[in-house]
Amino acid sequence: MTAITFESVLAQAERLPKPQQVQLLDALKQILEKQATIGTQPSPNKKAIFDEVCGKYAYVQTSVDDFLARKREEVELEETRYLARHPEEALP
Repeated sequence: MTAITFESVLAQAERLPKPQQVQLLDALKQILEKQATIGTQPSPNKKAIFDEVCGKYAYVQTSVDDFLARKREEVELEETRYLARHPEEALP
C-alpha cells in the first residue's frame, strides 16, 4: 500500500479541470470551517460547570489589584511570623 503524500494530492488537484478544482476548494473550505467550530463549542458538561461556578461566586467582586494586595499582606504576615520564630535570620 502506497502512502498518500501532500505533494501527490497537490499534483492530482492540479490535473483536475477548473470546475472540479473549485469544487474541491469549496469542499475543503467547508471541512475546515466545520472543524474550526467544533473546538469552539463548549460541551454541555463544561458549560454547566462554568455556569455553576459563575453563579456560586457571583457576589464576589474583586479585582486583580485587590487580590494582589491581599496576597502581598499574607506574604508580609508570613515573613513577620517567620522572623519572630527565627530572629537569627533577620537582616542587620
